[in-house]
Amino acid sequence: MGINAYCRIARYKLAATGVAIVLGLVAFGQNSQPKETSAQMRLALRLFKDSRFSTPQGDLQNSCASCHLMDEDPQGMRAHTDFFARSWVPWRAGDPRREGLRNAPTIFDSASMPRLHFDGEFTSLEDLVKGTLAGRAMGWLPGEEDQAFERVYRIILNDTAQGTNKAASYRTQFKAAYGVDPETLSKDEVIARVVKTIADYIRTLKSARTTPYDHFVQANGLETGPADREDPKLLGKRILDKVAMLENKRALKLPRGFDAAALEGMKVFFRSDGSGSIGNCVACHTPPLFTDFSFHNMGISQAEYDQVNGDGSFAVLKIPAAAQARRPSAQFRETPSKRKPGYADLGFWNFVDLKQSPLRRADESDDQFLQRMIAAFKTPTLRNLDFTQPYMHTGGLTTLESAVAEIMRLSALARAGKVREADEQLAGINITEADVAPLVAFLRTLNEELKPGQKY
Repeated sequence: MGINAYCRIARYKLAATGVAIVLGLVAFGQNSQPKETSAQMRLALRLFKDSRFSTPQGDLQNSCASCHLMDEDPQGMRAHTDFFARSWVPWRAGDPRREGLRNAPTIFDSASMPRLHFDGEFTSLEDLVKGTLAGRAMGWLPGEEDQAFERVYRIILNDTAQGTNKAASYRTQFKAAYGVDPETLSKDEVIARVVKTIADYIRTLKSARTTPYDHFVQANGLETGPADREDPKLLGKRILDKVAMLENKRALKLPRGFDAAALEGMKVFFRSDGSGSIGNCVACHTPPLFTDFSFHNMGISQAEYDQVNGDGSFAVLKIPAAAQARRPSAQFRETPSKRKPGYADLGFWNFVDLKQSPLRRADESDDQFLQRMIAAFKTPTLRNLDFTQPYMHTGGLTTLESAVAEIMRLSALARAGKVREADEQLAGINITEADVAPLVAFLRTLNEELKPGQKY
């Protein structure tokens, strides 16, 4: 019930942003390059790539594009993410770390997400952008928000069109985009314009429906997603039933890029009960974006914590009850390390609204609900996985094969009652080593043909 509520919110956002051009921005995506770039888009791209917004007190200068790359890195194409397990952040004496908290997710389809970041910290793209401009990714520490926004403000006003874009200063670009000189606005108004411009650019970033899987669905007349409020498992069953019917009639069509191995993997992916291997993947990775937009504990945080502190350590980690918890918590929003015993990443536990969340069950107390949210993280999209490795919020798995194998291992632990507060869907996964290759073959049918030089 709770997950379906998130799905309803997300499907509304997906429909609302599916076609439109936002504030004059050309909607990239669908593997098409616009004939011309609007003034708003030129401004947005420059803001997105401007590393001067980083703190001058750090040893790196980051921009939004530092962690969300496409073809800028010679290592290869990305789907608006980077190559690190955890993105690098500027080192600060007050917080001597090189890595951020988690792996950088793709920002494709962010406009459809009810909550953003793996832990659901933000509920809008504007909040996300504002939090990033004044956050650790840009080198800023807690309490330095005013300094961060003052720096953005001064850069916008004093820019002389050097370096990143010699064609025009920010003041000139703002006049072209919005018909207003930033100098006539208050600092808060300038920051709001900057934030909205970047957020609206991110809204234009959409994955295409031109993958081998999408062609397979279209060729065989399959449903693209669940009905409103429908359990995704029912969608999976209907898809499998229709595929079986077409196979019996020898009428099933396999388009280019979707072979017999991918078909076998798809069957495991969509199967949630009955005989044979049960992937139960569709329960959380629901088409068309292959996410339910919700939060689940799949055992990944426990695995990382136990790897550092020893098997069984996460099971006995002391986590406060709802009345005593101070959330978000620095202790429970941290990468595990020997240097900080007892520190762990509990994900959505830090931000879940105990009273208003659609995930809360009718008969749950605050303590029961908060406990169930331990180490729950947002379900990532499975589209374009070949361009987003390494995987999981930890970035700890470098190949699709290792990612599938790890979920197989954790599902066995969950069935044995050895994953603390495991999501009920995890125990429903029952696959073998023989299923790894077909599942990976299917996952690769969700890749677009991302190519250097194209606009997305």
